[in-house]
Amino acid sequence: MISTMTKEDFYHDFLLIRQMRAPTRKRYRMLGELFAVNPNAWQVVGITEDALAVFAKHDFKRVSRMGINRSHLVDRVKTYTTMLEGPLMECDEWWNFYVENDKTILATSTENMSKGEWSKVYAVDPKLGLFKSQGFAWQHKDLEINFLKETRVDTQ
Repeated sequence: MISTMTKEDFYHDFLLIRQMRAPTRKRYRMLGELFAVNPNAWQVVGITEDALAVFAKHDFKRVSRMGINRSHLVDRVKTYTTMLEGPLMECDEWWNFYVENDKTILATSTENMSKGEWSKVYAVDPKLGLFKSQGFAWQHKDLEINFLKETRVDTQ
């Protein structure tokens, strides 16, 4: 289902979460649930060389437990802390902050746990609309498979 929420709708709901008296960790989870409605959440803007090698071992398909994650370039806790505890931003500034800090790269689980110590990162043009969010996973069809194959060839 495609969200029909506007950035103003997201901002409205964010303000309600920000004003809550619930523990901060619970409000982080609420923000995560709110942002999960965004069809462009966790936008993939790159892929690591190590992740590309794992995909190659699986014929560039997404396989359960293959050890590939969408890794945020900016730690979500830092982003959410700024949103909830930092100075209140106006809607446009807040939305731009969210979009900029929600970018991800496809990386191995090991790289993801290393907090930003990635192998070489190859760009994924967001205009291509690849690797769209599907819950905690991402869309992985022929377009994504072909992109990965072409990227792998270009790196060799």
